[in-house]
Amino acid sequence: MHPDYRGQGVGGKLMDARFTLLKRLNLRGMIAGSMIMDYHKVADQMSPQQYVREVVAGVRFDTNLSKQLHKGFKVLHLIPEYEYDPRSLNWAVAIRWDNPDYRPEYKPQTRIAPFIQPAQGARLAAR
Repeated sequence: MHPDYRGQGVGGKLMDARFTLLKRLNLRGMIAGSMIMDYHKVADQMSPQQYVREVVAGVRFDTNLSKQLHKGFKVLHLIPEYEYDPRSLNWAVAIRWDNPDYRPEYKPQTRIAPFIQPAQGARLAAR
């Protein structure tokens, strides 16, 4: 995100919109990847496993993961070589958010636009 827009709650609002959609569609939850963005500051002192344990325990703050934990995500496992990023030394964690309103027996009515097949022999126009 551009530095001028950091700290204004945009990321939190986007995450809340995802949660709202998951609830509306009655989905069980969501799995995502979370970079451990401040790991580089202590990488010479501890393993990524120890770092994540401390962040989960609330002993250490991580700019990215701590916010996601605060939103209700749970850490599943570490992901090496997630994405090239010197801040995380390429480490991330898989995280899961469980929808507290999920009802397995309920199937919401969703309206999906039908896919329209082009007429036989017709081509789709290039855009």
